Amino acid sequence: MSPRSRLSIALVSTALVAYVALGSLLGRVLGDSTYGQLALFGEVVNVVLNSYVEPVNLDRAMGGARLGLTEALDGDSGWLDEEEFRAYTQPARAEGDVGLVLTRRVSFLMVVSTRAGSPAAKAGLRPGDLLKTIDGRHSRGLSPFVGQRLLRGAPGSIVKLSLYRSGAEPLEVSLVRERVAAPATSGRLLPGGTGHLRVPEVTPRSAEEIRGEIESLRRAGATRLVLDLRGAAYGSPADGVKVAELFLKGGAIGKLTGATVPEQVFTADPARSAWSGPLAVTTDHGTAGAAEVVAAALLDAGRAEIVGRRTFGRAAVSKAVPLEEGGLVLTVARYHRPKGEVIHGQGVQPSVVVDAADDEDEEADAAASPEEAGDAILERALEVLDGAAQKKAA
Repeated sequence: MSPRSRLSIALVSTALVAYVALGSLLGRVLGDSTYGQLALFGEVVNVVLNSYVEPVNLDRAMGGARLGLTEALDGDSGWLDEEEFRAYTQPARAEGDVGLVLTRRVSFLMVVSTRAGSPAAKAGLRPGDLLKTIDGRHSRGLSPFVGQRLLRGAPGSIVKLSLYRSGAEPLEVSLVRERVAAPATSGRLLPGGTGHLRVPEVTPRSAEEIRGEIESLRRAGATRLVLDLRGAAYGSPADGVKVAELFLKGGAIGKLTGATVPEQVFTADPARSAWSGPLAVTTDHGTAGAAEVVAAALLDAGRAEIVGRRTFGRAAVSKAVPLEEGGLVLTVARYHRPKGEVIHGQGVQPSVVVDAADDEDEEADAAASPEEAGDAILERALEVLDGAAQKKAA
């Protein structure tokens, strides 16, 4: 070990000894376990620096500690190095993509949803798939933002993925990047006067697009609606509040809370209501964010039955915090249902559950075209509306 290295470790060790002593003292005096935990961390660093079998690269060790700390948080928080943080805070470039929304679970990147019509949807990727590698780079420890950036590239170029899927052998998939257009909200009239309103993602324009589709369906003879939110994971939860208002005549939509974020309570403006007739909402594991806010608001208000599967549980606000050598992307606030439960990390359980065994391939099919024949969740939603109509008639 060089004299310079010995001096560096000696200085760090001296500072840590003082830090440990101060932390222990504050923990005892104030009765706060936080100080004790910080003191323990300092003690671990001190022992490692002085007792490990070979000189420790302090930068590398502390970088690992940063990653470990953020990995212990939710799947959307993470540490970015300088290059990654710079890219995160810059406007996104128009590039080819494969249409995946990612988060982090069990240290790996996980698929939240696939954009309808995208290369990923056509290849059969589905919510819950764990990405092992992206072009040979292991996803363990990667932040979702870095994973999303690795998936983008020149249109026509190929990205190779290896992934794990529950109950299946590891898969190898090659996807051709393309410019993936945002799928539009659409409506169609089904037999029996049922309007099927498909919302593949929620954007700042979605509320007005949905309002227009509702009017078109009403003119075509729709007397009841299925609001299809399956696979809808793109969009800000704040936009979900505007969509929920279209189906409520007042009342609570939910609230946003955080340690440093002022609490916001959202209530529906009756003047914005666009549909007061019978309504069912369909969800699956790819329903996330803004769409979850909508589903939770309508379920808790007793406005609609939610039919399908538990939603993903990803409804929060993130903040970029610049620091030396990079920065943090940190979840700073979470959305709550009108009855108080947190959506983030929990999801929304349907009131009418359609078991996966009823249609094993439904999740993959829903990402591409959920309205096709053999759609167990849509069929069940229609049955629910029929039952409600018969009950009302009786």
